[in-house]
Amino acid sequence: MSRIREDPEPLRRRTAAAIVGVSLMLFLLLLRLAYLQIINGAQWQEAAENNRVRRIPVGSERGRIFDRRGSIVAENQPAWQLLLFPDEAQALDQSILFLSRLDLGSAASLHERVRGRRGNPMAPILMGEDLTWEQVASVRAHQGDYPELSVVSGWRRHYPFGGLTAHAVGYLRLARQEELLAHPEWMPDTHVGAIGVEALFDESLGGEQGERWIVTNAIGRQLGMVHSRQPSAGTDISVTLDIGLQSAAAQALGDESGAVVALDPISGAVRVLYSSPSFDPNVFVEGLSLDDWRLLRDDPEHPLQNRAIQGVYPPGSTIKPMLALAGLTEGTISPNWRTYCRGAITLFNHPFRCWRRGGHGTVGLEKALEVSCDVYFYQLGQQMGIEALARWLSVFEFGKTTGLGLANEHSGLIGTPEWSRRVRGTPWYPGEVISMSIGQGPVLVTVLQMARGFAALANHGRLIRPFLVERESSEPQPQLTFDANHFNRVISGLTAVTQGREGTARSLAYLPIAGKTGTAQVARLQDDVPVEKLDRRLRHHAWFVGWAPLDKPSLVVAVLVEHGGGGAAIAAPVAGKVIAAHLGRQ
Repeated sequence: MSRIREDPEPLRRRTAAAIVGVSLMLFLLLLRLAYLQIINGAQWQEAAENNRVRRIPVGSERGRIFDRRGSIVAENQPAWQLLLFPDEAQALDQSILFLSRLDLGSAASLHERVRGRRGNPMAPILMGEDLTWEQVASVRAHQGDYPELSVVSGWRRHYPFGGLTAHAVGYLRLARQEELLAHPEWMPDTHVGAIGVEALFDESLGGEQGERWIVTNAIGRQLGMVHSRQPSAGTDISVTLDIGLQSAAAQALGDESGAVVALDPISGAVRVLYSSPSFDPNVFVEGLSLDDWRLLRDDPEHPLQNRAIQGVYPPGSTIKPMLALAGLTEGTISPNWRTYCRGAITLFNHPFRCWRRGGHGTVGLEKALEVSCDVYFYQLGQQMGIEALARWLSVFEFGKTTGLGLANEHSGLIGTPEWSRRVRGTPWYPGEVISMSIGQGPVLVTVLQMARGFAALANHGRLIRPFLVERESSEPQPQLTFDANHFNRVISGLTAVTQGREGTARSLAYLPIAGKTGTAQVARLQDDVPVEKLDRRLRHHAWFVGWAPLDKPSLVVAVLVEHGGGGAAIAAPVAGKVIAAHLGRQ
């Protein structure tokens, strides 16, 4: 078989041509690279350095907050914000001077803001919120001079009712350093709830931030986008507050320091949570200077304190109906037990005076509540003893927080011999139970606790759990077991407080209210010194707690007026105006 022979010359020619073609292409590529890197290298290097990628935060729209009738108590307003990318600044001092001329702050305060940058060092710094159109136009007109500045759209929190809802709804603050570290996706200017509902439901209200990664040129003009993530808005929520009743409470309290709490005695829904004096939460949104913050923080009237849940006070005579129920249940007294009040009584070798120096004469249970006879309750306290008295106050859950959920709620105090040894380092003195039996001495409560305690009287023994936002699942509410006749006798006495001929709050007889006045002593005073001649800080605290209507309670109101004097004179009228508004009798 003969071998077939082929001519290899054509293959050699094609291979040579391919090698020449490839070599030519490589040569042209090398020439292009030489042109770009050697001849025009400086130009392209400058262009590459001037094209930067910026991470622009896109704020999420925070959830709105409504009251129970649909009034907006916290909303969002669109606003222009100014961001500074300090690492891109050619002359940062000149940029700061430019911003100061735009009335965004003094040069010193703006420098301090830059020096105090937090979180990601590559993140922009928020230099201005809620810019005017004139400020926006000025920044954009000078964009070529200050390419490190960027105007972006965002949201600004607004509280339409200002101080009326400040303590309950709350306000926003800048996220702390530890919070930024826990959430690396947050920008340094992220705001979170500081107090109130804003803090309690911050996660659902806040939503999720978005971002845009854009390419800009040397004068800050956007050339393109390399990445985008849209923000997700927060969830709107409705609170149980009633702005109409909240406004009635604020107007009735006026310039007095104190608090008003109103609850639905059946469900526990909070209708009023007002503390006075208050503050405007919008100043925190606008940006509070350090000096202004110190003035607010150090104000001697303490407007930042939520007196409804953080202030603790001796309950005075408002504690008497709980002790009356306890004495009846313990068998310490019978429903028909009576005593004679001469205006004072000696117990443990010490005289204890009734608030009425001439005495009340013979008083039984209902009369003792109607006229608030101290001698009756002095003897009740002596016979019960501190252990039983403290135990029954604990049954009403005094001495512990209510579970409302707001931060820094105070638990109050129920003094006991063990507490005295542990905290005061002194023995318990027998006479202290006498003082506690009229709400003085080592017993302290919050206004919210008193409202809750009277709600248990109004609904015949159920300890409701106060809430500001409807819960997904209802929590068990402890049921206090008392004899129905005992309940009726105590309620009869509380009805006589407002409806009886000698009731201490008979000025409220025009309304279907049952309740109790109270006067909590602040300091030991000289006899026969008129209240109006006392220094305000030495005057008694004034209390009134009650509910309406009588037959089917739908609102319980607790009022505390700091250094207001007598409960009947100042606290009861405040409660009356809130209840009148609730009943539509304004």
